[in-house]
This record gives sequence, structure tokens and C-alpha cells, in this order.
Amino acid sequence: MRCALIAFVVLSSTGSALAQTPPARRAMPATQTIAAGKTLFDSQCAWCHGSGGDGGTGPNLHGRLRHATDYKSIVDIITSGIPGTEMPSFRSPLTAMNIGQIASYVQSLGRARATAATGNAQHGADIYRASGCAGCHTVAGAGGIVGPELSGIGATRGAPYLRDAIVKPAAAHPPGYLVVHAVSKDGTDIRGIRINEDVFWIQLRDARGNVHVLQKSEQSTIERQLDASLMPSYATRISGTDLDDLVAYLTSLRGAQ
Repeated sequence: MRCALIAFVVLSSTGSALAQTPPARRAMPATQTIAAGKTLFDSQCAWCHGSGGDGGTGPNLHGRLRHATDYKSIVDIITSGIPGTEMPSFRSPLTAMNIGQIASYVQSLGRARATAATGNAQHGADIYRASGCAGCHTVAGAGGIVGPELSGIGATRGAPYLRDAIVKPAAAHPPGYLVVHAVSKDGTDIRGIRINEDVFWIQLRDARGNVHVLQKSEQSTIERQLDASLMPSYATRISGTDLDDLVAYLTSLRGAQ
């Protein structure tokens, strides 16, 4: 009887202790993780990658990604950034859990389609040629060199970004195309894209594609126009269905697949 009483007391005490022990934290369901990641993405990442990941100054995150091939690589990129690119490290202020949530959301975007561009891409190609876009941009090896290469632009930039780049280009400023306005001491006025710069010299390419090598000591002013673009606005030149068609053409440019 005494042994049975002791066993009863031990079992009761153990059961009581187990009842008071807080349950282990369960993993957040996948749908909730993705939803939490979207909220964080909208506040931290949409500035560059666009709302919904359709692309902005950063690449379109829908479909197959060049650097991020799986969940782990997405986490690594968010944590450490990508050296030599505009992608910074988000090790701070995000926590490891935050980064995991964003990675889950980005991974889900890879299985979703980007916002479709409405319009006739074939007619958009005609608009592209008739508007003189090839004078500054290159597609499939043909065109100018003043503006960004567009052969694969549809794979890295979404339709909303491309539309903005046409009608208000200064708002959709591509990295690597800093505009500099230099006025020499003798009054020579040059405005162009910075190609290279060191302590003593600066090289600019103007809107005609001419390269100017300027000695800084000979300039009265050198103004770096962070929010400027050499590309003019086409808001009054291309509109309506023509604009839709041009955007559709640009989104169709996917480069070598």
C-alpha cells in the first residue's frame, strides 16, 4: 500500500509539473510566414524591388532568379547582400526570423507571375523604333550606348517601373547612370553620364555619345545631379495605347533564355 501511495504521489507531481511547463513554440504555418514576409518586404524591400516584387531599381523577383536559386540562397543574400551590386546587407535591423519570413515571401514570388503588361508588343516594337529609342539604347546588339542596355530588361524590370521610366525617367533612375554637370573656368558647359572619376579627372558621356575627359582643377563647378536623367520625358509624346504597346514590347525583351 505504501509503495502504491508513493507511486501515486510521484506520478501526480510529474503530471503537475508537465502541466505547468509551457508548450514548445510551434513553427508558424507557411501561409502566415509568407504573409508576415510580405509585410516586411513592403516596408524594407519594395523601395527597390517594387510593390509585389515586380521590379524597380532592383530586379523583378518573379520567375527564375539569377542569384537566388533556393530558400537558403535567398536568406544569404538578404543577410549579406551581393558584393558589387546595389543590394545591401539587411543583417541589421532585421532579425533572423524576419529574414526567414522575407525569404519565404520572395520564394513564393518565384512561383507567381509578374503583373502582366497590357498592350501589343509587336506594335510596341514599331513605337520603339519610330520614337528614336535606339539612338540611346541597345537591343540585341543594335543601338546606342548612352542609355541602359535593354536586351533583357523585361526579365529584370516590371511593367510599372518601365512605364515610369518612359513618362518620368528621373523618378526611375537606373544605377550607374549618374548625371554630372560641369562648367569649366573658360565657360565650357558639359552635362553627361559619369563614366569614371578619380581625384584629378572625371570622364563624362554626353547625350550625343561623345566622351569628355575633364581635369577637375580646370572646372569652376562640378555638380552631381543625383535625381536627374539625360533621358527626356515621353509623357506628351507617347500616351494611351501606344504607351501600353511600348511597355508590352519592353517587358517582352527577356534576353538569352
